[in-house]
Amino acid sequence: MNFKTFLIIAILFTAGSLPILIRISSNEEFQSSPIVQNIEKLTKSLNPLKAKKVSVEEILRTKRCVGCNLTEINLSGADLTGADFRNSDLSRANLAKTILKDAKMSGTRLNEAKLMNADLDGSDFRDSQFKNADLSDANLFNIRLDNSDLSNAILHRVELRDADLIGANLNKADLTRASLYGTLLTKANLTGANLSSTNMRYANLLNAIIKDTNLKGADLQLAVMPDGTTAYGTKQY
Repeated sequence: MNFKTFLIIAILFTAGSLPILIRISSNEEFQSSPIVQNIEKLTKSLNPLKAKKVSVEEILRTKRCVGCNLTEINLSGADLTGADFRNSDLSRANLAKTILKDAKMSGTRLNEAKLMNADLDGSDFRDSQFKNADLSDANLFNIRLDNSDLSNAILHRVELRDADLIGANLNKADLTRASLYGTLLTKANLTGANLSSTNMRYANLLNAIIKDTNLKGADLQLAVMPDGTTAYGTKQY
């Protein structure tokens, strides 16, 4: 191969490689741009919950798992007093007879979870979801459930004294024989809910929605009704 031929081949190779090099350089500049970096930061902050899935042993040891995927986990009968599961997904979890007193649980998802006979005394469940969950005979004394979704939940005989359910969604929830003594139900949605035979003395229902609500046998003595009036004496429906 003479020098002239070699020079022609070199020129052709360089010309063919130049667009590739330009694309690579442009891609590197694009990847390092502030816009792309901000998008990557946002994506990392919204990682799926499954990336934080942990074992039962770890949960029992630390009593803490924020933003975790705990779906279908079995923690029945465990003592998780003071636990921190904020923004975690516990849908379909088995929490029957579990002790979760004074726990930090705001923003959790407990849809279709089993919470029968659970002790949630004093826990913070603000902005949480309990759709179709079973909380029969659970202790929800002094619990915070403001703005939570308990639609279609089973709450037979639950203890909800002094609980905060301001703005909660109880659409078609079943609270038969529940204790709602002094419970805050301001602006709560009780459409189609079953409140038969409940103790609702001193409950606050101001601006609550009680359309198609079953109040048969409910004791509303000294309760504040949705229109602001108070039922004096023994008021039963």
